[in-house]
Amino acid sequence: MARTLYGTITGDATLQGGVRFILHGTIMGDLTIEPKARAILHGTVAGRIYNKGGRVEIFGMAGAVENLSRHAETIIDPGAHVRGGRPRREGSARA
Repeated sequence: MARTLYGTITGDATLQGGVRFILHGTIMGDLTIEPKARAILHGTVAGRIYNKGGRVEIFGMAGAVENLSRHAETIIDPGAHVRGGRPRREGSARA
């Protein structure tokens, strides 16, 4: 199931497993990625991204990224802006 957002979420958001999410808008809080979910982020996540075992592709902006599982895959485009640094903890991180 694919979902696309062009608007704004004023709080935190959680992406459930099995969902593909494309962000062109803004999430004002944190974004949690559950196992087997996929997020393609062209917009802004003002808070942190917590990757619990999904796949995250960042092309826009994020406050920070944290991989919380060895199954987490986070890809950061060279043109993306991650203010709090690159992913830390378990998982992969490719720039």
